[in-house]
Amino acid sequence: MTPEMLTIIGTGVALAVLIVPGQRSMQRDIADLRERMARLEGLFEGFTGRQPECASN
Repeated sequence: MTPEMLTIIGTGVALAVLIVPGQRSMQRDIADLRERMARLEGLFEGFTGRQPECASN
C-alpha cells in the first residue's frame, strides 16, 4: 500500500472515531425529546378535553 492510501484510510478511521459517539449522543437526545413531547401532548389533551384520534379507521 502506498503512503497516500494509508493516510486516506487513517483519516477515515479518525473521522469515524470522532463522529460516531456524537451521533449516538444525538440519537439519545432525540429519543428523550420524543418522550418529553409525548408527555406534553398527553397533558395538553387532558387540559383541552380533546379525545385522541383513532388510527384504526
